Amino acid sequence: MTNIKNRIFYLFLFIFLIVGSITSLNVGISHDEWHEEENWKYNIALSKNIKNNIFSNEEINENLKNYKDKYYGIGFQLISQPIQFFVKKIIKDENIDDFGAKLISKHLVVFLFFFLSGISLYLILKKIINNDEFCYAGVLLYLLYPYLFGQSLFSPKDIPFMSAWIFCTYISFNIFENLIEKKNTSFNSIIIFAIATSFLLSIRVTGILILAQYLISFVIYLNVSNFKILDFLKKFYKKIIVFILFLFSFIYFLYPLYWLNPFLFVTAIQEMGRFYNDVCTNTLGTCMYAKDLPPTYIPIWLSVKLPFVILLGVLLLPLTEKKIFTNNKNNIFFGTILATSILIPLILIFRNVTLYDELRHIMFLIPLIFILGIVSLYIFSKKIFYTLFFISISIFLIENIKIHPYQYVWFNLPSRAIDLTSKFELEYQGISGKEIAKKISTMDHRANCILVSPQHSVKPFLKRDKFNCFAQWQMIDTNYERPFLAVQHVRNLKKSMPYKCESIFESGFNLLFHKKKFITGKLLECT
Repeated sequence: MTNIKNRIFYLFLFIFLIVGSITSLNVGISHDEWHEEENWKYNIALSKNIKNNIFSNEEINENLKNYKDKYYGIGFQLISQPIQFFVKKIIKDENIDDFGAKLISKHLVVFLFFFLSGISLYLILKKIINNDEFCYAGVLLYLLYPYLFGQSLFSPKDIPFMSAWIFCTYISFNIFENLIEKKNTSFNSIIIFAIATSFLLSIRVTGILILAQYLISFVIYLNVSNFKILDFLKKFYKKIIVFILFLFSFIYFLYPLYWLNPFLFVTAIQEMGRFYNDVCTNTLGTCMYAKDLPPTYIPIWLSVKLPFVILLGVLLLPLTEKKIFTNNKNNIFFGTILATSILIPLILIFRNVTLYDELRHIMFLIPLIFILGIVSLYIFSKKIFYTLFFISISIFLIENIKIHPYQYVWFNLPSRAIDLTSKFELEYQGISGKEIAKKISTMDHRANCILVSPQHSVKPFLKRDKFNCFAQWQMIDTNYERPFLAVQHVRNLKKSMPYKCESIFESGFNLLFHKKKFITGKLLECT
């Protein structure tokens, strides 16, 4: 019977991998993807400039030194760019231009990272509760959770960062498990651990926070093992030194900017904590600005985005924690996850770190909160866990089909009692651009310009010989020559209907048990 269950689970993973990969190559282009490609071009240009400076005494370009998005590394890009080079040749056709094909080809790599994060989550669950059926259920909930699955189809920073975080967590748990069992951890494992951590930081310098998670594990280990810190340092100082050396060496390697000055690493941490973007995120009907967020911002978004099964499990933690913390390993594994899930949001709140676009900047915590919720609920009652598991999976499957490609706009069942369309930020990534472009392609508007921001959400899906005039949405309030078409999506959806414009097409979806339709984009005709 166990073998049959294993085979069914492996078959699901295989089907999920194939379906998800194909689906990722058929969604629109998000707001951030152009910026991600520009960051890659910037790092390539900077690398060449530094090389020429070393070998040909070429001066460092001041524009490169002052590039506004310079504090992003190339770790994920080193993996994605070669794959994109080949995939774009496969998916390029008459319906998308070369640049659009390159952006979409990255979707496959993003989804593969998400898939691997699910494997990491399974392995962590297995360490906490050694029960195959439970671990399978936990991974199914995670992979089919519409919010994360939707993000995995396009998100070029948030999903890779989240996936790298959960992978680093798994590696760190292996090391502490070896310490508890008094097994040797090879230098190769330490080097892999350091490289994985540096890779995380190369996606976002926010990854420095994982060192706090490692410290939590270390403190718990010292407590449960009665190991004195000085004795630990004396015994393992060589491996600690190796970890630090490889960590900072690879951070340096994966950030061309630091080749100019390694101490810019400190500047990056400071600058990215107060990111220049001060956009407003509609949160429970209040416009909350990124640089002046109230402490309620994170709790509100978690309460409406996390599935009910997870929220219930988290709420039951005071009743289940004693049954979970039954051995030294669980003290380290579950204790680390619990403390990290509390500590990091508190750090972000008290330091008033710039956050926007709902949960995207703390998405790396969601797998950890998932583990807390499902473990707690399973310990509380296996019957309730499996009942809610089957209900949740059924809803996830239906809505992944019903609201595609807007799964990332998903809200949990309790929140659907209120009007979500007016109280929360919705389609902030511009995925609706592809759907609107298809509508435009069927229209005979050869002479019209198209006003849209960002342009890359629509432009790659339109034939240049028919549609070759584009301008920014902001021109709609000027004396721009009419008639023209305008694409109202992303945050522009909040704005009222512009002067002498009418909606001729709307994209959107309906959530189960929510009366009001979610409008994700509009095509306007302005005369």
